[in-house]
Amino acid sequence: MKKLVILGAGTAGTMMLNKLNGNLDKSEWQITIVDQFETHYYQPGFLFIPFGIYNRKDVIKPKRDFFPSGANVILSEIDRIVPEENKVLLMNNQVLEYDYLIIASGAKIKPEETEGITGDFGIKAFLIFILLKAPALYQISLNRGKMMPRLRLRRGDSFQRRQKRNGTN
Repeated sequence: MKKLVILGAGTAGTMMLNKLNGNLDKSEWQITIVDQFETHYYQPGFLFIPFGIYNRKDVIKPKRDFFPSGANVILSEIDRIVPEENKVLLMNNQVLEYDYLIIASGAKIKPEETEGITGDFGIKAFLIFILLKAPALYQISLNRGKMMPRLRLRRGDSFQRRQKRNGTN
């Protein structure tokens, strides 16, 4: 049996799990996905929080909701990859052997690494892809009298109808 290990259960890792789970013969393949967190934060959705279109419950979901039934899921931090032995060592002391490895560990936003941003961070500079900052941007827009229009998106709604309804045409 061939072993496939996916490191990271964010959007990319979960998409790979679902795609490969449906396309690979289960009698020939064992697929394991590893992530340290049970919760998925849909970062592209953070963009809609400052405008009142989404809220926290719209962008925070249990990762297991997106896995195929029967998926082999391990919740653990990754210690290291030993490529010359085709092994992944986990912080929970498990050792995973693999024939194929997909690394989908995502990106980490570090505003402190952008010169000049941290002094005004949260005051004049905002990163909407940080969940705690997106609602703050919306509140600041309201509190300073610069209210952003709250767009109401409806299924099947055209861009022109939204503009007309919101008075922005």
